[in-house]
Amino acid sequence: MNISLRKSNAVQNQITDALRHIEIKTDVSINEFQDPEVEIANGQKSLLENDRRRGLLLAAQYNIRGLVGAANAQSGIDLLLTRAAFTDKRISQLESLVKSKTVTDLAVIKGKLDKIKNDKGETRRSMYGYNDTVETSVLNNSDIDAFKKELSNLRKQKQKLNDEILELNIKTEIPLSDEAVATLTAEGIL
Repeated sequence: MNISLRKSNAVQNQITDALRHIEIKTDVSINEFQDPEVEIANGQKSLLENDRRRGLLLAAQYNIRGLVGAANAQSGIDLLLTRAAFTDKRISQLESLVKSKTVTDLAVIKGKLDKIKNDKGETRRSMYGYNDTVETSVLNNSDIDAFKKELSNLRKQKQKLNDEILELNIKTEIPLSDEAVATLTAEGIL
Protein backbone atom coordinates (compact mmCIF):
# COMPACT_ATOMS: atom_id res chain seq x y z
CA MET A 1 0.00 0.00 0.00
CA ASN A 2 1.31 3.45 -0.92
CA ILE A 3 0.46 6.68 0.88
CA SER A 4 1.41 10.26 0.08
CA LEU A 5 3.90 12.13 2.24
CA ARG A 6 1.09 14.40 3.35
CA LYS A 7 -0.99 11.40 4.46
CA SER A 8 2.09 9.90 6.15
CA ASN A 9 2.36 12.98 8.35
CA ALA A 10 -1.24 12.55 9.49
CA VAL A 11 -0.63 8.82 10.07
CA GLN A 12 2.47 9.55 12.17
CA ASN A 13 0.49 12.02 14.27
CA GLN A 14 -2.25 9.43 14.79
CA ILE A 15 0.35 6.84 15.80
CA THR A 16 1.80 9.27 18.36
CA ASP A 17 -1.68 9.87 19.72
CA ALA A 18 -2.44 6.13 19.85
CA LEU A 19 0.85 5.47 21.68
CA ARG A 20 -0.06 8.10 24.24
CA HIS A 21 -3.35 6.32 24.99
CA ILE A 22 -1.99 2.79 25.41
CA GLU A 23 -2.02 2.12 29.11
CA ILE A 24 0.98 0.39 30.63
CA LYS A 25 0.17 -0.62 34.20
CA THR A 26 2.84 -2.51 36.10
CA ASP A 27 0.72 -2.78 39.28
CA VAL A 28 -2.70 -4.17 40.10
CA SER A 29 -4.96 -3.54 43.05
CA ILE A 30 -6.38 -6.70 44.58
CA ASN A 31 -9.08 -6.78 47.22
CA GLU A 32 -9.93 -9.59 49.63
CA PHE A 33 -12.58 -11.08 47.33
CA GLN A 34 -10.29 -11.53 44.30
CA ASP A 35 -7.92 -14.35 43.46
CA PRO A 36 -4.41 -12.83 43.48
CA GLU A 37 -3.02 -15.31 40.94
CA VAL A 38 -5.82 -14.57 38.46
CA GLU A 39 -5.57 -10.79 38.92
CA ILE A 40 -1.79 -10.79 38.55
CA ALA A 41 -2.02 -13.00 35.46
CA ASN A 42 -4.70 -10.74 33.93
CA GLY A 43 -2.61 -7.64 34.68
CA GLN A 44 0.47 -9.24 33.18
CA LYS A 45 -1.44 -10.34 30.09
CA SER A 46 -2.84 -6.82 29.61
CA LEU A 47 0.57 -5.23 30.10
CA LEU A 48 2.30 -7.58 27.65
CA GLU A 49 -0.42 -7.13 25.02
CA ASN A 50 -0.32 -3.34 25.34
CA ASP A 51 3.49 -3.37 25.18
CA ARG A 52 3.33 -5.53 22.04
CA ARG A 53 0.94 -3.02 20.49
CA ARG A 54 3.29 -0.20 21.47
CA GLY A 55 6.23 -1.98 19.88
CA LEU A 56 4.37 -2.63 16.63
CA LEU A 57 3.11 0.96 16.43
CA LEU A 58 6.56 2.34 17.16
CA ALA A 59 8.09 0.10 14.48
CA ALA A 60 5.48 1.30 11.98
CA GLN A 61 6.07 4.94 12.92
CA TYR A 62 9.83 4.76 12.52
CA ASN A 63 9.49 2.75 9.32
CA ILE A 64 7.31 5.54 7.94
CA ARG A 65 9.73 8.18 9.23
CA GLY A 66 12.64 6.49 7.45
CA LEU A 67 10.68 6.18 4.22
CA VAL A 68 9.65 9.83 4.45
CA GLY A 69 13.27 10.89 4.96
CA ALA A 70 14.38 8.93 1.90
CA ALA A 71 11.49 10.26 -0.18
CA ASN A 72 12.21 13.83 0.96
CA ALA A 73 15.82 13.49 -0.18
CA GLN A 74 14.90 11.81 -3.47
CA SER A 75 12.15 14.26 -4.40
CA GLY A 76 14.09 17.38 -3.34
CA ILE A 77 11.76 18.29 -0.50
CA ASP A 78 14.63 18.37 1.99
CA LEU A 79 16.41 21.02 -0.08
CA LEU A 80 13.19 23.04 -0.36
CA LEU A 81 12.67 22.76 3.42
CA THR A 82 16.21 24.03 3.98
CA ARG A 83 15.59 26.98 1.68
CA ALA A 84 12.27 27.67 3.45
CA ALA A 85 13.99 27.62 6.86
CA PHE A 86 16.66 30.04 5.62
CA THR A 87 13.95 32.30 4.20
CA ASP A 88 12.08 32.27 7.53
CA LYS A 89 15.21 33.27 9.44
CA ARG A 90 16.05 36.05 7.00
CA ILE A 91 12.46 37.35 7.18
CA SER A 92 12.78 37.49 10.99
CA GLN A 93 16.00 39.47 10.70
CA LEU A 94 14.52 41.97 8.27
CA GLU A 95 11.28 42.45 10.21
CA SER A 96 13.18 44.10 13.04
CA LEU A 97 15.19 46.28 10.65
CA VAL A 98 12.17 47.67 8.81
CA LYS A 99 10.82 48.90 12.17
CA SER A 100 14.03 50.86 12.88
CA LYS A 101 14.22 54.60 13.23
CA THR A 102 16.10 56.63 10.66
CA VAL A 103 19.10 58.91 11.05
CA THR A 104 18.35 62.05 13.01
CA ASP A 105 18.75 65.23 10.97
CA LEU A 106 22.49 66.04 10.85
CA ALA A 107 21.86 69.68 11.76
CA VAL A 108 20.13 68.53 14.97
CA ILE A 109 22.96 66.12 15.79
CA LYS A 110 25.59 68.82 15.19
CA GLY A 111 23.62 71.31 17.29
CA LYS A 112 23.37 68.88 20.21
CA LEU A 113 27.07 68.04 19.98
CA ASP A 114 27.98 71.74 19.90
CA LYS A 115 25.85 72.30 22.98
CA ILE A 116 27.67 69.48 24.80
CA LYS A 117 31.05 70.84 23.65
CA ASN A 118 30.29 74.38 24.68
CA ASP A 119 28.88 73.42 28.07
CA LYS A 120 31.54 74.68 30.42
CA GLY A 121 30.22 72.71 33.32
CA GLU A 122 27.46 75.23 33.97
CA THR A 123 24.62 72.71 33.69
CA ARG A 124 26.71 69.80 34.89
CA ARG A 125 24.64 67.37 32.82
CA SER A 126 27.11 64.53 33.27
CA MET A 127 26.93 64.79 37.05
CA TYR A 128 23.24 63.97 36.96
CA GLY A 129 23.52 60.81 34.90
CA TYR A 130 23.30 62.36 31.46
CA ASN A 131 25.73 61.22 28.84
CA ASP A 132 27.77 63.61 26.83
CA THR A 133 26.74 61.82 23.65
CA VAL A 134 23.99 61.98 21.06
CA GLU A 135 22.22 58.79 19.98
CA THR A 136 21.03 58.31 16.40
CA SER A 137 20.16 55.52 14.05
CA VAL A 138 22.61 54.65 11.28
CA LEU A 139 19.85 53.81 8.80
CA ASN A 140 18.33 56.23 6.35
CA ASN A 141 14.98 55.98 4.52
CA SER A 142 16.53 54.34 1.45
CA ASP A 143 18.08 51.63 3.64
CA ILE A 144 14.73 50.85 5.23
CA ASP A 145 13.02 50.90 1.84
CA ALA A 146 15.59 48.39 0.56
CA PHE A 147 14.92 46.15 3.58
CA LYS A 148 11.16 46.40 2.95
CA LYS A 149 11.65 45.44 -0.69
CA GLU A 150 13.83 42.44 0.25
CA LEU A 151 11.27 41.43 2.88
CA SER A 152 8.47 41.56 0.33
CA ASN A 153 10.46 39.46 -2.14
CA LEU A 154 11.32 36.91 0.54
CA ARG A 155 7.69 36.56 1.55
CA LYS A 156 6.78 35.85 -2.07
CA GLN A 157 9.62 33.30 -2.31
CA LYS A 158 8.43 31.68 0.94
CA GLN A 159 4.91 31.28 -0.44
CA LYS A 160 6.28 29.78 -3.65
CA LEU A 161 8.45 27.35 -1.65
CA ASN A 162 5.45 26.35 0.50
CA ASP A 163 3.40 25.68 -2.64
CA GLU A 164 6.19 23.54 -4.13
CA ILE A 165 6.59 21.57 -0.89
CA LEU A 166 2.84 20.99 -0.64
CA GLU A 167 2.68 19.79 -4.25
CA LEU A 168 5.57 17.37 -3.71
CA ASN A 169 4.06 16.15 -0.42
CA ILE A 170 0.83 15.31 -2.23
CA LYS A 171 2.31 13.58 -5.27
CA THR A 172 5.26 11.79 -3.61
CA GLU A 173 4.28 8.43 -2.16
CA ILE A 174 5.96 5.92 0.13
CA PRO A 175 5.28 2.17 0.26
CA LEU A 176 4.05 0.79 3.58
CA SER A 177 5.06 -2.74 4.49
CA ASP A 178 2.35 -5.37 4.90
CA GLU A 179 3.16 -5.55 8.63
CA ALA A 180 2.77 -1.78 9.03
CA VAL A 181 -0.53 -1.84 7.12
CA ALA A 182 -1.81 -4.70 9.32
CA THR A 183 -0.75 -2.91 12.52
CA LEU A 184 -2.24 0.42 11.48
CA THR A 185 -5.44 -1.22 10.28
CA ALA A 186 -5.82 -3.14 13.57
CA GLU A 187 -5.37 0.13 15.50
CA GLY A 188 -7.99 1.88 13.31
CA ILE A 189 -5.47 4.35 11.87
CA LEU A 190 -5.78 3.18 8.25
